[in-house]
Amino acid sequence: MRRRLYFVLPNLHSAQAVMNELLLDRIDENHIHFHARHEHLLAQLPKAGAVEKSDVLYSAMAGFVFGAIVGLLSGLLACFFPWWFGEVAFTVIPYCMVIGALACAAWAAAIATAAPGYRLRAHSQQLEQGNILMVVSVPLRRLREIRQRLMLRHPEALYGGVWPAEHRLFP
Repeated sequence: MRRRLYFVLPNLHSAQAVMNELLLDRIDENHIHFHARHEHLLAQLPKAGAVEKSDVLYSAMAGFVFGAIVGLLSGLLACFFPWWFGEVAFTVIPYCMVIGALACAAWAAAIATAAPGYRLRAHSQQLEQGNILMVVSVPLRRLREIRQRLMLRHPEALYGGVWPAEHRLFP
């Protein structure tokens, strides 16, 4: 299980230094992403993709559930109104659910890529000022260690939170 840490960095030099620090801490380059207002300013740093910049996964999951429900209702409609749809067996219901779920999941994911994710909206003002947002995905067991090390060694990096949020089960 991994958690995403968000840090706002003031410039490219600081971003490269933090990137090198994370690589030395054995965080794989595939788990480090940078986002800026102008993507071409990031040079050789790994740029954030659609998954990091938008809510694609959660929109696809919501679309999947919504499509399955609509497919269930349409399958029931086809079974209970044979004069409208013709004679249909109850085996059509799972097919309608699968088709509806996949179609709505793809549609919702495609639409979600056009809008920025809600976690990025919190940093939009800082991105407009020319700062760079770093999203690093770390294992849960190393979350506190990586966060404290980055905050200690790079005071210019503003900590922007963790997602999913940390919850303590016991006081």
